[in-house]
Amino acid sequence: MNHNIPAIIIEDEEEALTYFSSLLEEHFSEIKIIGTSNSIRDSIQLLRNTTPELVFMDIELIDGNSFEILDAIENYDFEVIFVTAHNNYIEKSIAYYALNFIAKPIDIRLLTNTIKRYINLKKRLFTKQKYILLKEFLTESKLLILTGNEYVSIHINDVIKCEAEGNYCTFFLSDKSKYLASKSLKYYETLLSEQQFFRANRSTLVNIKHINSIYKKEALMLSNKEKTIVSTRNKSKLSELIKHLS
Repeated sequence: MNHNIPAIIIEDEEEALTYFSSLLEEHFSEIKIIGTSNSIRDSIQLLRNTTPELVFMDIELIDGNSFEILDAIENYDFEVIFVTAHNNYIEKSIAYYALNFIAKPIDIRLLTNTIKRYINLKKRLFTKQKYILLKEFLTESKLLILTGNEYVSIHINDVIKCEAEGNYCTFFLSDKSKYLASKSLKYYETLLSEQQFFRANRSTLVNIKHINSIYKKEALMLSNKEKTIVSTRNKSKLSELIKHLS
């Protein structure tokens, strides 16, 4: 099978890194390791300079714990699989929407099931046919969103904002209704890239047509009277947006 899943390993023990790398290479030919790191600082830099789909991450590193890495990276769209000997972090890993938590010593069956789960998820979320169909639907300023087992048709102009809910996304409409869509915020950001939507922060995508005012170049006042904070990383994009709209 060809390499088609770029992956990064974050592990501070050299022996464990070597073992896990060889495990992936031996059992999962579809995974290509594009980088490794053993510290928070280096991991942040690595993740900002690469585009992995999977990140295998130990939790306790030489300079802190790896949750600090995820807090520092905005707008990440990779899946995280924690591989660690520290079982006390299971609940926190869930809070960070990890794809799975694999305890050391590694259970190859659990690792195999986790990677298969990701591959199936990837096929479901990113099939080109579905993407093209939705793109065509956008020409009529409508969008079909999958909510559970049902597709709901909404007008794009009625969307005030979209908020990330782990691997899902909630649409907030001007009539005060909302829908939980079975796809990620990153998916809809790509889909709506030509429809004047602005990524305010890691978890929020805003319809420019529903921005009533911009406060101190750091907050968006929306048509539903809510305020959305613009992340530090996206303030430069906000400045560009202001120039575009002025």
